[in-house]
Amino acid sequence: MADDGKRPFQSQIDAAREGQLSMSFSDDIRVNAEEFVYMDRDCAAMKDRIRVYQGIAKGIANRELWGLGEDPATWPRSGKVLVQRFRDKAMGDESGNSVHAILERHYQIIDGIQELHRVIAQRYLDTDSEFASRYNEVMASAPQGFQGQQ
Repeated sequence: MADDGKRPFQSQIDAAREGQLSMSFSDDIRVNAEEFVYMDRDCAAMKDRIRVYQGIAKGIANRELWGLGEDPATWPRSGKVLVQRFRDKAMGDESGNSVHAILERHYQIIDGIQELHRVIAQRYLDTDSEFASRYNEVMASAPQGFQGQQ
């Protein structure tokens, strides 16, 4: 994905808000409220999990002593270089290929997917009373959190 400064899925989100987004479904596919509810909750839980992983990456980058010979009395150059590489990989360097940066891109993609589904669900809620009734019922009783989590 190119970094064009635009939020992932923004053009689809804008089209959905304007009622311009359309999808073609076969007769075998049915839009149901449960899928919208679970998509929203699973996206939220996944974004929370990404923030946890980013915190771990930050902890790695901020670790004072690694025990890898970075102490000047042991391997003055090699240990320091190795530790700096670990820190850069955890939190960032000029390449943008750090764990933290990659997780941020994933977060933004999931956030875009979540927002797109919210906008589509809202359009259904505004126009389909049967969908709205079922959506609100499922939303009130659905379990919290990412469905793939144990």
